[in-house]
Amino acid sequence: MRKFITIFAMVSMVLTMIGCATTMAPQIARMDQSMIMTPSGTSDLAPEEVDSILKTIEDRNRTVEDDPEWIKSSYENLMIRRLINVSSGEYPKYRQYLDGGAVYIMVHPAFFTFFHYTKKKQRTDSTEESYKLNIVEFLLRLNPSTPQFAVLQAQERRMRDFLEFKSTQKKLVIIVIPKDYTNYSGYTYRNELDEYKRFLNESTNFSASVLFVESRSPNRGYLTDDDAVKLMEFLLSIKAKKVYVGGGYIGRCLEDFYNLITQEYGKEDIFVVPEMSDISPRELNESMAVRLLKSDSLIDHQVATDLMLEDSYKVQELIPQIENLH
Repeated sequence: MRKFITIFAMVSMVLTMIGCATTMAPQIARMDQSMIMTPSGTSDLAPEEVDSILKTIEDRNRTVEDDPEWIKSSYENLMIRRLINVSSGEYPKYRQYLDGGAVYIMVHPAFFTFFHYTKKKQRTDSTEESYKLNIVEFLLRLNPSTPQFAVLQAQERRMRDFLEFKSTQKKLVIIVIPKDYTNYSGYTYRNELDEYKRFLNESTNFSASVLFVESRSPNRGYLTDDDAVKLMEFLLSIKAKKVYVGGGYIGRCLEDFYNLITQEYGKEDIFVVPEMSDISPRELNESMAVRLLKSDSLIDHQVATDLMLEDSYKVQELIPQIENLH
């Protein structure tokens, strides 16, 4: 395999040198769907701390979240606290969860899996073993037929891993969830077990550092009036030095939310994070997908940044302030 990759690289180099156009897809490494990768924003952590966090996640996923009773409860109650229910007197305690002074806000995480990908991922049976995988994990174990689908999988993986890691690390994360999404006609699992609720519960680990607000609808990123007022009050009170925004989609709900928060809060110290921002399959062509994918099946952060800065997707009304996590 090593020899094949070397030859492939040499051929690609020669074709580039002679000006011959090619959009060959990279060789994609397959990874176990349950494997949690170290996310962006962790480079300053000691290796032993990273290992400890990953082990904690693995142990919880293998024990608590594989328990049939926990799985049943994960469909029934959202185990994340809504910001609007946090009293102003409680605000100071959330300062301890700031990540070097930063708060992360993720807009409509895993939107593709639950609201865009219309092919339902069905469990083969109703046994306890079948229910050990959540729907994002079902999606991640599919063999991608195109570079575009591989990118969409990589986006879902990095969001899942980011939420798992930061919630376990007890860093402040605010999730924007669509209001009344279970009644939305575009929710793939409408009138069934609430698979989106289960995913949110599993990826946030019942962490006290995770809160949620609601957007007005699944296809817009603007918050409800009450949530918008509460969020601004909360951010000012905890004195966040930076606000990092990610989620999906670029130029759509993500842009809605960025417009809202910068109009109300000002643009200073509010950044969109390219390596945590998802692109819709409607704007993702094969050429972009090939550029975005690395051989380890993850997304190239620099390419993601360049495409956003260049407005390569042709869907952004503005180029937001951008900052990469390290």
